[in-house]
Amino acid sequence: MNFDLRQLVMTIETYFFYLVVLSMPVFAAVSIFNRMRVRGVRLVVQNGLLWGFPLLPVIYAAVMLLFTGIGVAMGEIEPVIKFSIYFAASIFWFVGATLAEQRLVVGDGLLLSINAPGRSLLRWNAVTDYFSKPKKHSTEYTFFIMAAGVKGNTNTVAAATRSKVIIRVPNRQRAAFEAIIKERLEHRFEVDPVKIFRSEFKQ
Repeated sequence: MNFDLRQLVMTIETYFFYLVVLSMPVFAAVSIFNRMRVRGVRLVVQNGLLWGFPLLPVIYAAVMLLFTGIGVAMGEIEPVIKFSIYFAASIFWFVGATLAEQRLVVGDGLLLSINAPGRSLLRWNAVTDYFSKPKKHSTEYTFFIMAAGVKGNTNTVAAATRSKVIIRVPNRQRAAFEAIIKERLEHRFEVDPVKIFRSEFKQ
């Protein structure tokens, strides 16, 4: 029974090894290819949880690096080779995830996913309102859009008559992002009190 269980675990681990080693480079290559296809990018917003970068690949890489170090300390060659390959795969994962999680500011609007550009473009003219909420290391921008503004994107939360998209902008990119937002959207929502209460401003 113990032998069968061990064989099962080893078989699952082998399949997992090849899955990771083969899929991560493909994921990175596809993300790089899709990123290169996007033209007219004005700003690249890093939207990951770790100062704008993806968190999970970093944790995975750190764990694999730790296991590699343990293998070196124990003098075991096979685990060192295996975990080194896992660590290399995590680099591909990090590259692919970094590109996939980027939010690109283009001429027509905000591209929420390079891997689904046709379905994830939030056009400027679809935005009905927006507001920003400062955080410790970033600022969250919430954009309200018409129901048909963005389809099939997990970052879109359905509401009663409209939807909203939340974009996390690192503080180091806030000024550049804010300048573009004001250029493309502010004039649509700006209210001039002089025009509304003109008589009160007469001298």
